[in-house]
Amino acid sequence: MRRIASDQLSFALQKGLPPVCILTGSDPLLLIEAEDMLCQYASEQGFDEKYRQTIENTTDWDSILERVQSMGLFFQRQIIYLQLPENLNAAIQNQLQVLIEHLNEDCLLILHLPKFNKNVEKQKWVVALEKFAPQSWLVNCQTPTLEALPQWISIRARQLELAFDQESIQLLCYNYEGNLLALKQVLSLLSLLYPASKITLPRVQQVIEQSAVFSVYQWVDALLSGDALRAKQILSALQQDDTQPVILLRSLQREIMMLLQITQPYSTFNMDMPLDLSGARARFDELRIWQNRRNLLLQAAKRFTYRRIFEIIQELAVLERAVKQDFNQNVWQELTLLSYHFCQPN
Repeated sequence: MRRIASDQLSFALQKGLPPVCILTGSDPLLLIEAEDMLCQYASEQGFDEKYRQTIENTTDWDSILERVQSMGLFFQRQIIYLQLPENLNAAIQNQLQVLIEHLNEDCLLILHLPKFNKNVEKQKWVVALEKFAPQSWLVNCQTPTLEALPQWISIRARQLELAFDQESIQLLCYNYEGNLLALKQVLSLLSLLYPASKITLPRVQQVIEQSAVFSVYQWVDALLSGDALRAKQILSALQQDDTQPVILLRSLQREIMMLLQITQPYSTFNMDMPLDLSGARARFDELRIWQNRRNLLLQAAKRFTYRRIFEIIQELAVLERAVKQDFNQNVWQELTLLSYHFCQPN
């Protein structure tokens, strides 16, 4: 079975369709694009019918098998798309094996399996797949890691005839990590505004700021820069979007931990002294913090003493406990108050 990255699927299709294609991963954008690409190419090859089924314990497998065996009665060629559960029980594995053994050249089978690991590879239906359809593909539709995201953006940029400087890519990664759908929309907007152009940091900042959808990262940035009014505005938008409060808390905790790493004093200190910035530059490099993040972190560090930063950490802990245990309905008011405290000079 051939393993293919999602961004290589279009090139692979130029050499023809596989008999079976397994889409593994759970990224909404990559799954949509992979399915659309496969179906479009299959349509050009005469596949004029598509059948889609979510597999459950109560699924009627006989009807699926009947469709495979009834090719040519009502249509020429057929795509069968099966949405599989993450954990395949023995019954589903057996039915998949039977289905694979009855496939024919007029059927393209697309399987979406959220996770494909070594345990799955050993299952009998996969062994049968290697025997009856060895030309099958396994397409990775997992969301790129933060380390891999810059390359993903660069590939998309070339497709749109755009060129980004490094700081612009870093800002996009920071704001849209884990949200490729939103990232694609921003890239498309930049392409419309600046066709075939060099995309600089101010252009990216402007598009992000004008976006109708605020992100958790923009709230954190407002806090770091000390802009309480903007932080409140973003909080209101996030509340309307039903953002989970714990996501905001964890994001701010991560930034505070980074602040403490950057300002760890080299010698004895007391709790009421300002955060120590003497070793900040070296620690920025050690932690590989992006350039466009450094000024924001420095702005925040200059407002705090060690005592104040630990008080903020305690506030976060109390808030998180309230969210998880007490289902506190006033959490958004308390987040607004926390934002105000974070933005105030010591």
